[in-house]
Amino acid sequence: MEVKERILDAALKMFRTYGMKSVTMFDIARDCGISKKTVYEHFTDKQGLVKESMQFMLDEQLETYRVCQESAQNAIEELINGLKSIEWLAKTVNPVMLYEVEKYHPETWKAVQEFKQDGVLRNIKENLKRGIAEGLYRNDLKIDIVARMRQLQLESAFDPAQYPADQFNLHEVMYQVSAHYILGIATLKGHKLVNQYLQINETD
Repeated sequence: MEVKERILDAALKMFRTYGMKSVTMFDIARDCGISKKTVYEHFTDKQGLVKESMQFMLDEQLETYRVCQESAQNAIEELINGLKSIEWLAKTVNPVMLYEVEKYHPETWKAVQEFKQDGVLRNIKENLKRGIAEGLYRNDLKIDIVARMRQLQLESAFDPAQYPADQFNLHEVMYQVSAHYILGIATLKGHKLVNQYLQINETD
């Protein structure tokens, strides 16, 4: 791994854990085992490092969406496999980090908002279209409405104000929210697959 990639990886790991404001360039240099001068050779200032590290994280997530889409045999499998990535992201990102990006790094926050629109929302819409074409999702769905509803569901699962960590298990929240969503959009044919993937007991 090149020095710049090591710095980005270390910075993102620390930002995810502690937030951005409390992490210094010296902290990142020490974690990488390099001098602070070397960090500044690759990044002019912390603002630039924040911007690139966040973009690195967003690009990774987009790549995950692509892999889930291409490797899944159908829309339902794609959606469920994607949940694992979303759950991992929620577990590894401190909400403080996103709050600080919004408050102190407006240009980077703009990239996050664009990711929500061009990445997350587009991915949900493409999955809905695929599921309809495969006969697994109802063909009367209003894609623009349902996709935004799904996006809000996911964002609420990330929100500690809605599901405090000391009261709710993230895995259970994601399971319940997603099972409700999938069963609501699936056809009878789709329900059979959902039951297999989520191991739902039809007699419950």
